[in-house]
Amino acid sequence: MQKLNFYLTVKQYLKLQEISRNSGLTMAEIIRRAMDEYLENK
Repeated sequence: MQKLNFYLTVKQYLKLQEISRNSGLTMAEIIRRAMDEYLENK
């Protein structure tokens, strides 16, 4: 894996935090899955 640093808006961060809390997944895992889905559709 490669390490990346990026910025989220406060709204994005809070929503990601909520999804993480509700799903039991880390924020990093949620982002990785979202990126996989996005890239598969390109």
